[in-house]
Amino acid sequence: METIEKPLPTKTKVLKEEPCEITLSVEIPKEEVTRETDTVFQQIQARASLPGFRTGKAPMDLVRKNFVERARQTVLENLVSRAAGQVLRERKLKTIDTPRVEKIEFEMGKPLSFTLRVEKDPEVKAKDYKGIKVTKPSTAVTEDMVSKTLEELRERNASLTASTAAQIGKNHFVVIDFEGKIEGKPLPGGSAKNYLLDMNTPQTIAGFSDGLLGAALAEQRAVTVTFPADYTRKEWAGKQAVFDVSVKEIKEKKLPALDDEFAKDLGLASLTDLKQKVRENLEKEETAKADKEVEEQIYQYLLDHNAFAVPPTLVEERLRVLTQRTMAGLQRQGLIQPGDKQAETTLRDRTRPQAEKDVRLSYLLKAIAGQEKLEPTDADVEVLKKKALDENKDQAASIEKYFAERDSSVRASLMEGKVLEFLKNNAKIKTAKD
Repeated sequence: METIEKPLPTKTKVLKEEPCEITLSVEIPKEEVTRETDTVFQQIQARASLPGFRTGKAPMDLVRKNFVERARQTVLENLVSRAAGQVLRERKLKTIDTPRVEKIEFEMGKPLSFTLRVEKDPEVKAKDYKGIKVTKPSTAVTEDMVSKTLEELRERNASLTASTAAQIGKNHFVVIDFEGKIEGKPLPGGSAKNYLLDMNTPQTIAGFSDGLLGAALAEQRAVTVTFPADYTRKEWAGKQAVFDVSVKEIKEKKLPALDDEFAKDLGLASLTDLKQKVRENLEKEETAKADKEVEEQIYQYLLDHNAFAVPPTLVEERLRVLTQRTMAGLQRQGLIQPGDKQAETTLRDRTRPQAEKDVRLSYLLKAIAGQEKLEPTDADVEVLKKKALDENKDQAASIEKYFAERDSSVRASLMEGKVLEFLKNNAKIKTAKD
């Protein structure tokens, strides 16, 4: 039979209350401390092993004398844990992080007191979310856009051939070996063999490709560049670096002809079909971009008209996710090295405002969902799951597991979609002229 724990007769007082944190003083009377102390010593006695006595048979006076510190610590942990949990339940506080117990005052036989700092959700009542004025960009696809995309397709399907040019120009691709140094010391990650450089593409470090203009095949050249003042790695920011470069090959791009053969290579019957496919894809892209722009305008309006504090713990967690994502991208590009703490610190500073906005927006969307009764139902979840199962019949087990384990995230996504649709339907959307 389950034991129901008797509530503690605590004295609780709010010392300080802020939008996302409340500090309370908690006091447990000495009678309860004494009662808990007796209970703990009885539990210790039942397992105690002292010289001259069988386990569990030592006199209580010897148990109290030999196990006073263990008893004290156990009494403290038991009473603080029970009292803190009881206070949270009685005040219906939903915690963001583990509550912090501070300023403990405790002596055996006397009242136990402590303060409890609790990070909590802010009380948010969204306002000004109906009738938001936004401008939706034009989704018209022009002939120039189609032509530009076709040229990009030719570029992506181009081949590189050896150039007959005597010197490197802006339109060339060059294969180089290089080694970078700062103040005569090798630059970590600043060297490569057989590196293909597009002379017409902007470089992360300005001046590198310009320093190779006019170089001849097999020439060795020292290129001096200056890292930007705001470069991610602060120890290099604003400093000069010298790259010793060896030119191994000079290449140029050869574009395929824009004809039926080119279309067939891309899996279409003719150039006419290719142009039609390009137009259809552009129309989809422009519609998606316009919808995203409307969404961003609505969200920014909400943020501008609903200011409130958000829990620091949630901001830090969102900041961690955003920073790690950006760091991983920069590492894949070879711009920073794994474990670069200075780059991470710089990115955290730059990303913090976005993290705060993301957390605030999540509270706003949840508040609107509550105010307009847009929370997802069990039926909504089932419809989404059925759709996933119908589209991926061979992954039924994985889909069932995903929905079972991530119910809260599935519902959060559904809620956001419902709220966004509601906001769009109630917004004043004006389409920009073509």
